[in-house]
Amino acid sequence: MPAMLDRRAALQAAGALLLGVQVARPAAAARGDEAPVMLTAYLAIARDGRITLLSPTSELGQGTWTGHAVIIADEMGADPRRITVENPSPAAPFRRDLATGPAMSSGGSWGIRYWTQPLRIAAARARVMLIGAAAIRLRVPASELIAEDHHVVHRATGRSIGFGDLAAAAAERRVPDTVQLKPASELKLIGRGMKRIDVPAKTRGETVYGLDLKLPGMAYACAVMSPVFRGDAAGWEEAPALAVRGVIAVVRIERGLAVVAETMWAAMKGAKALPVTWAASPVDALSSASVTASMRDGLAASQAALGRSWGDVADGLRGAAKQIEAVYEVPFLAHTPMEPFNITVAIGDEVLEIWAPTQAQDRLVDRIARDTGWDRGRILLHSLQAGGSFGRRLAEDIAPAAVTVARAVGRPVKLFWDRAAEIGQGWYRPAQMARLRAGIENGGKLAALSIRVSGTSLQRDYWGREGDLDRAALQTLDETRYRMPNYLVEFARRQVPVPTMPWRGVGATQNAFFLECFLDEVAQAGGRDPLDLRRDLLSHDQRALKLLAMLAERSGWASPPRPGRARGVAFCFAFGSLCAQVAEVSMQGGQPRVDRITCVLDCGQVVLPDAVRAQIQGAVTQGLSAAMGEAVRIDRGRALNTDFDTYPVLRMAGTPRIDAVVMENDEAMGGAGEPPLPPTAPAVANAFSRLTGRRIRSLPLLDALRG
Repeated sequence: MPAMLDRRAALQAAGALLLGVQVARPAAAARGDEAPVMLTAYLAIARDGRITLLSPTSELGQGTWTGHAVIIADEMGADPRRITVENPSPAAPFRRDLATGPAMSSGGSWGIRYWTQPLRIAAARARVMLIGAAAIRLRVPASELIAEDHHVVHRATGRSIGFGDLAAAAAERRVPDTVQLKPASELKLIGRGMKRIDVPAKTRGETVYGLDLKLPGMAYACAVMSPVFRGDAAGWEEAPALAVRGVIAVVRIERGLAVVAETMWAAMKGAKALPVTWAASPVDALSSASVTASMRDGLAASQAALGRSWGDVADGLRGAAKQIEAVYEVPFLAHTPMEPFNITVAIGDEVLEIWAPTQAQDRLVDRIARDTGWDRGRILLHSLQAGGSFGRRLAEDIAPAAVTVARAVGRPVKLFWDRAAEIGQGWYRPAQMARLRAGIENGGKLAALSIRVSGTSLQRDYWGREGDLDRAALQTLDETRYRMPNYLVEFARRQVPVPTMPWRGVGATQNAFFLECFLDEVAQAGGRDPLDLRRDLLSHDQRALKLLAMLAERSGWASPPRPGRARGVAFCFAFGSLCAQVAEVSMQGGQPRVDRITCVLDCGQVVLPDAVRAQIQGAVTQGLSAAMGEAVRIDRGRALNTDFDTYPVLRMAGTPRIDAVVMENDEAMGGAGEPPLPPTAPAVANAFSRLTGRRIRSLPLLDALRG
């Protein structure tokens, strides 16, 4: 668990919040309502008792804010229905330690598992302060008081005072250095059900997403981006765009242009009317075939960066009764959130205000300060709820361009990408290739396994890290729970000029496909049941064995599938959680169909079981979409996919029955949003390989099944 938030940091952050310096104040104060009082860096209470929780994470649709509200309510004795959740601007209490340093950022399935402890501590401190204030008011010892149902109650007499009536006095009290958290037996909400706090507003259409936000006098700017990766404009003719009613300007931005108009529709029409000549670039010759050739070169190279090893793989392969080898490949993938990239900027005399659906607050502010010259202390960021992300909103490259446009037109501006730019010029999940070699003993035991992964480094693209080893590219392989006598994992970096960044599941999405499909080949070559082979490789791991036993039971693995169907299995350990799936597939009218997926997730302690089940269903659906049909195709340095007609995502009719099973226990909390995605592609591919008798080693599966 993270270290306890220190008292000095809590008070400094609370002071900054009250003064409105660097940190966005709770919305009630911004609206001019009676200002709530801060009890800790995370919690403010208004006179009417409503609690504002300043959540350190972005709400991307996954329900993290509801989880945070439950954590606060349970530890504090509050009514979760009277908690409003907002995002603050970046500040020390809202940052967590990343590889690049402390930052306010949401990713890696850390939203609940990292922040549970700091939020419980904050709530416990607030509870102690409220009880202390009530003890003076009621003239009784604090030990005779409890906080429950949004009141402090005197147990002996039943007298009570509401949190709102105590807030001002509680805020005057010293923030306790240490507090006692409630024992599990006293928790009434954590681990139980609660309706999402953000759903009612969304169903009523009240939630303000980035594209919804309107400011007085605001203009809209549609980006016209180079179709070639990392390309730029050489020339353009403004007149056709300016002839569109409502268009007011054409502004040059990095990698392209922005057409500025009074309405979003006019900006989009003007962008389509703008003739642009794009500069020639060395990237013009790039194609999917050349990317594949580059990765194959990495597989054949004499050297690669060492990820992890034990034993002697070369000796294990030589001494094995049988050797097998295979090469697997996956394509670039787009994030395709429903809400395209957008940001709103207003430049004042003293403050630059930003409104953005982002999951990387500090990175965004740092980029603006670096590229525009604005002092970081005078940049105020308002994080908005996002219409999906899947890693896309970790990017910040749109922000400096928005400042450029706002400066050029002298008014607030919303800069946005259209769908074609979102899919065709976005940052992608890396394409990757792997060569796997196995030595198999008599009886089918795995004696040695060698894996070389080849491809571009997203750590270099996104984090700017040099070096040949990319740990993200080896995720799940260098932290595997499997055990065999000899093991070797390597990475051959082959950088190509296609921008890459984390995509939901990061490197696990590629590597689970490589490893879990190849293990099925190992099982087949050794005459083993594929689930039994995995049990053998996990025989030392009782937690994993329990997971596989539950999977076998819930999927009916021991009984044969119905005629015309086949099953496939996959296991993955990622983001601190164990996940395994069985997919059941068939061919109907000559078309592949996934009929059922059973997914069992062990993410340790659970705050909201319903939210975890929803995350399983969403992750499996997205994993299936990527496995079946998604792929970014490249020719002449540009993506051939520019909309959902050429980048097919899974439709409701193709979604199978998903049995989501959550194994709750007292293990350390793991992630829930990403771990269920990686096993989907290999489970489905293994099932179709068994059904068709043809081994599938590349994605998307529809290409392989039609080939």
